[in-house]
Amino acid sequence: MATADAPPTRFAAGDTLRFAVSLADYSAADGWALSYRLVGLGVALTIGSTANGAGWTVEAPAASTAALTVAGAGVDCQLFGYVAKGAERFQVYAGPCRVLPNIATATGDLRGHAASMLAAIEALLQNRATIDQQSYKIADRELVRMTVPELLRWRDYYKLEVQREAAAAGLALGRQPARRIDVRFGPRT
Repeated sequence: MATADAPPTRFAAGDTLRFAVSLADYSAADGWALSYRLVGLGVALTIGSTANGAGWTVEAPAASTAALTVAGAGVDCQLFGYVAKGAERFQVYAGPCRVLPNIATATGDLRGHAASMLAAIEALLQNRATIDQQSYKIADRELVRMTVPELLRWRDYYKLEVQREAAAAGLALGRQPARRIDVRFGPRT
């Protein structure tokens, strides 16, 4: 596996993490030790490093990340980096990191909330064609269904959310935004 030059912003449980770090103010050659801590809902992992000249190689083996409990579409976490030497400790990094389910053991619905809701609303709309009553009441209990216009508004809302999530995932993978418009100013040719 290649060594990245920055901490990850997302990875799947069960993946090996490896990245290189160099800090101008703190050098491994001067005795500073570098560690990272990943913290999120149900997720806690300490990641060590190995001195590599003046910098470090930070690595979490696959077995360590595989032990992370990640359900559904993933867990949003915070990744903190800090150096320590003797009685001193300084934070040198803090950033978001999304931990995705382990692809080797994942089961069930891995879609996000927006995609699940969109599918449920579209199923309701498709089923609505066979239901002719908007509401009914039996004794003191009453059932009132959402109207078709209400369902259409919610469908449109979740379609946009799914598109936003897809665009964000594409950007995280280095893809260009889908709605990019290039403009050039200058004389006509």
